[in-house]
Amino acid sequence: MGIKVIHAADWHIGDFKGPERDGVNLRSLDTRRCLEFMAARAEQERPDLALVPGDIFHAGKTWSERCCDEVVVAIGIIARLAAAAGQVVVMRGTPNHDGAGPFKVLAQYFAGWPNVHIITTPQVVRTDWADIAVMPGFEAGVYRTQFPGLGREEENEAISRELGSIALGLRAECRADRPAILMAHYTVPGCNTEGGQSRSLTQFEPIIPSEALSAAGYGLVALGHIHRPQMVPGLDNVYYSGSINANNFNDEGQERGFWIHHMEQPAVSSEFVETPYREFVTFNMTDTDITAINLGCMDDVAQEFWGWNGAVQDRIVRVRYSCSVENAKAFNRAVLERRLLEDGAFMVAEILPEEAGGSVNRTELAGTMDSEANLVRYLEEKQVPPEKIQELVMKARPVIAEAEAGMQTAVGTGTFVPVAISVKNYRNYEDETFCFDDVTFCTINGQNGAGKSSLFMDAVIDCLYEQPREGIIKDEAGKSPWLRNDDSVRSGSIMFTFCIGDRKYRVTRTRTRSGKGTLNISCLAEGVWVDCSEEKYNDTQQKILDIIGMDSFTFKSCALIMQDQYGLFLQAKPEERVEVLGTLLGLGIYQSMERRAQDKAKAYGARSRELKQKAEIHHGTISSLGDSARELEGCQAELEGYEAALQTKAAERDRNRLLLANCQEAAERHRKLRSAVSMLEAKKAAIGQNRATQQAIIDRCASILDRRQEIQAKVAEHRALMERERELAGESALYSAKRREAEGLARQAASEQSGIYILKAKLVQKEAELSSCKPTDQDAEIKEKAAEHERQKKLLDELYEQERVHWAVQQELVLAKNSLQQIAERYDSDVKRLRLEEDGLKKKAELLSNVECVDMAHARCGFLSDAIAAKQALEGYPERYAALEKAYREQAAPLSQRVAELEEQLAGLPFDADRVDAVSERLAELEPYVAKLEDINHREGRIALLEAELEHLRSNVSEAERRHAEAERKAIEAAKERDGYARASEEHGQALGAIAVLAPWLEKERQLPVAEERRATAMGRILELAAELADIEAEIAERQAEADREALVMAGMEGLAGTVSRMDAEVDTISALAKGKQMELGALRQKAEQVARLKEEAAALQGQAMEYAKGAADYEALKVAFSQSGIPHQIIRSVIPQLTATSNAMLGQMTGGKMGVELRLEKLQKNGKEKESLDIFIEEYGKPVLPYLSKSGGEKVKSSLSVILALSEVKASTAGIQLGFLLIDEPPFLDSDGTQAYVDALEAIRRRYPGLKVMAITHDQEFKARFPQSVTVYKDGRGSHVRWD
Repeated sequence: MGIKVIHAADWHIGDFKGPERDGVNLRSLDTRRCLEFMAARAEQERPDLALVPGDIFHAGKTWSERCCDEVVVAIGIIARLAAAAGQVVVMRGTPNHDGAGPFKVLAQYFAGWPNVHIITTPQVVRTDWADIAVMPGFEAGVYRTQFPGLGREEENEAISRELGSIALGLRAECRADRPAILMAHYTVPGCNTEGGQSRSLTQFEPIIPSEALSAAGYGLVALGHIHRPQMVPGLDNVYYSGSINANNFNDEGQERGFWIHHMEQPAVSSEFVETPYREFVTFNMTDTDITAINLGCMDDVAQEFWGWNGAVQDRIVRVRYSCSVENAKAFNRAVLERRLLEDGAFMVAEILPEEAGGSVNRTELAGTMDSEANLVRYLEEKQVPPEKIQELVMKARPVIAEAEAGMQTAVGTGTFVPVAISVKNYRNYEDETFCFDDVTFCTINGQNGAGKSSLFMDAVIDCLYEQPREGIIKDEAGKSPWLRNDDSVRSGSIMFTFCIGDRKYRVTRTRTRSGKGTLNISCLAEGVWVDCSEEKYNDTQQKILDIIGMDSFTFKSCALIMQDQYGLFLQAKPEERVEVLGTLLGLGIYQSMERRAQDKAKAYGARSRELKQKAEIHHGTISSLGDSARELEGCQAELEGYEAALQTKAAERDRNRLLLANCQEAAERHRKLRSAVSMLEAKKAAIGQNRATQQAIIDRCASILDRRQEIQAKVAEHRALMERERELAGESALYSAKRREAEGLARQAASEQSGIYILKAKLVQKEAELSSCKPTDQDAEIKEKAAEHERQKKLLDELYEQERVHWAVQQELVLAKNSLQQIAERYDSDVKRLRLEEDGLKKKAELLSNVECVDMAHARCGFLSDAIAAKQALEGYPERYAALEKAYREQAAPLSQRVAELEEQLAGLPFDADRVDAVSERLAELEPYVAKLEDINHREGRIALLEAELEHLRSNVSEAERRHAEAERKAIEAAKERDGYARASEEHGQALGAIAVLAPWLEKERQLPVAEERRATAMGRILELAAELADIEAEIAERQAEADREALVMAGMEGLAGTVSRMDAEVDTISALAKGKQMELGALRQKAEQVARLKEEAAALQGQAMEYAKGAADYEALKVAFSQSGIPHQIIRSVIPQLTATSNAMLGQMTGGKMGVELRLEKLQKNGKEKESLDIFIEEYGKPVLPYLSKSGGEKVKSSLSVILALSEVKASTAGIQLGFLLIDEPPFLDSDGTQAYVDALEAIRRRYPGLKVMAITHDQEFKARFPQSVTVYKDGRGSHVRWD
């Protein structure tokens, strides 16, 4: 029994650009109408399965109310499908369309429905009809996290392989006794996209490989994602349903709908059902068409493009045009759009020139303070009254909100610490990773050009911001400047891992040789990297900026100090330093506020001036209108006179008009009667023509009927021939059969003869081969030598075994002797040690013989006590010598015995080294005979095989000759039988020819009764026409008499018409004079009303002008507050003490309190404008205060480092990110004293911030010696590398 499947993907429920009615997007109703049509068809078809392969919704993220509406529509359609179908499977598509939120709602709503499955992960849905493998759309970032560092094409290839594995894995989970169906939302190679091109490569996007689908062998593959409905060529039963509705101009000219599949294993038959979708149409207009529109010929253009066929009716229309610059300036698009809508277009999407383009300017700003609070403080400082402050704040709030809405602020807090930098095919590096975990206070060493700055500076900047030192992201050839210079390199990547507070992030940036790039940021959560990237590349870049809380300038000013940007802040001009400090503080937002306040001040001022000007115009107009009351009275009297004269003249004219109307009615009746007479005359002529036609029919039928006897004779002859043909048909068929049999047997005999020739040729060939394989005189000798080789080989194996046993015994003997020697040496060592101890005790005991102690036994002096103890100890030494000797003998005895046994065994072993060599040499001499023996064996086998083949060939030749003789005999017999039927076959052919000649007479026989009937009918029709002709002639005479009477009535009509025309002119003249006076009277009344209205409006305009002038003054005050000299100046002024104090604390540590830095914020006049400037002075004990730029290299280094750190602290306090590292390159301007000062400064920074990771690039060995850690960058044939020293 078959399975019926409805397959409908890409619903795209949601709003599209289009008209609205009562707040409802009408294009969303188009989609709903198509879905309801599909649901109604499902209710009619009652399918077993309803499959929806993704993109249910159009926008993945929408505001809540609209999202609810769209989910309600989806629920309604799915519920109708569930009521009509056995099982409904709804799958999530791409995340930018099918958001997680709406699908979570669908899953919860249908959780209790047994026949509805809402699927968001790959799995198999088992039903009574089939197993459905479901592959929803995916988050690219999830796979990007699994395959970090890949280029776009490599990433697509990796994901495509993963998708192929998933398709095969799901197929393996399907049951063997059920059909298997695959639902997926991906591209399959070979499909046609919306634009009509064929898609097959992975450089565009991940795909499901064709080979995976072929190997899986699904009975049906129901796909979504591509909006063009199709069956994918080259694959069995792989379908895209396309979109349910037309969504945009990519869909123009394409059908939209869904499939109904009928699965009768293994075949699938499919019917495509079109939905009532909204169509799109594009008109391409030329310069000629635009010229016609500009000249007012809109009707002609409309008729040419859509008027003749109604092409715009209920459609969405787009117009593309190309024309000259002059025509483009004069072209009024509104006229064309209005005409399209009037002619029935649903909407006009766009009217654009062929070369349409644009650019978007984006400004990245960051605000770090409460703008409204800063404004209040500023106004209070300016002693503005509280009520005025409140009024200004109310006006400022929209300005602040608009500015802040366009700003991106940092979201991270905590310490920014690097974890690792990893590069692949980056500049000089092929594949390198450096981990920062162990870094505390470290130098980076290496030769110039080795790649120190590339890895520790450029790679970090390029990964986070992609701002290559070359100043371009792609060169003229499209290649990224940081990609390694190697033709085999397809792509490169940079991966920077870092922590901010307790969160760990990983940024991965790639570029291909063609310049295409990817960007990904992931966050480590519970040990798993989770993708945090946005859908678009630029949005992901902005998210990275949000997370780290710093733009590249800030980062390079206080965290990563590159050689060419060292002291960036201090070396700037005084007025530029204020801008730099403002950037670090995030004060750029106030420039946006200043511009907005200035725009509003200008708008309010312009409006005030406009209103004042309008009021003055009103007063001038009132003066120019004069006294309208007197003019109104005179005009009323003249109007009454004209109206009386008009009444008299109109009455006289109406009487003459009545007489003229009677004459005109008679003339109209006369015209109609003459027309009727003309029609009757024409009808009379037609009847005469009809009579002639009928007579012609009678004549043609008579000619056929006159040949009746001839026709009947020919038909009788035809029937006789048909009878004879049937008699001869059997013998003719036998003739054909025997002829074919004889020809077949002749061909068989020829074939057999050819086979005999081939077999005999092979027989001769094989006999020649056999004669060449005869045995030679050397075969016996070779066999003997080969047998001897085998015997010598076995003998050598036995000798090798004897050698192995001999060497094993010998090795054991050596080990036993070594052990015995070690025991003896240990015994001698112990004896020597005892003798030394004994000699020492004897020397102590000798003291007793040289003393004169009275009571030796009770002596208490120390040396006598030692002597007595030594004498007593000497008494035990003979026993110790005996025990030592006994222990030695016990250990040595078994080893000595084993040595004797092994020597005896070795002497008895039958091993002869010379014999081994002799046998080996003889074996080498006999080795060639082994290969020769193999050749002999092969030749003898070949002889046996050839003899068998010869016997088989001789048998085949005998059998082929027998078949050849049999075939020739049968061919001769068949030819004889064929000749017996030849005469009958020839006669049968002649009969068939005669029958064909006589066949037309059969048709003539069938025409005889038809001709009789048509002749009788024509004769009757002639009689009818004669009667009609008499009636028409009588009617003509009657109508002509009536016309003559009406002609008498219409006499004198022309004279009356002249009289009426003259009177009409007189009435019109008087009426025009009266109307003129009426208009003059109305104008005078309007003038009076206008004067009153103008006086009221002038008073209102003066009031409004004062209000706008006050608003302009308020916004001007806000502009001043937001300007550089306002709130930013106030904020910078408040930060200067903190910046100065921090700098001096650091500088004091580096110089022992001998140096200080002073930052002076001043205002100066430049080009007629007030500018802020920040001067930096260096104070040194015993010396005058001097500007920073006048100091020497060492003093600059100390000052620069102190200010850099101070800027870092200021940035941390405003943006919430504290820097946990400092990467710094060697300054280019150090003298000998400056080098030491540079190291002093870094050590002071390290002492001030113990947890700070400091890495400094250097070439100086003395400099390196002062750091506890160092790494070296070196270069070899494979590029640059890093190692810890």
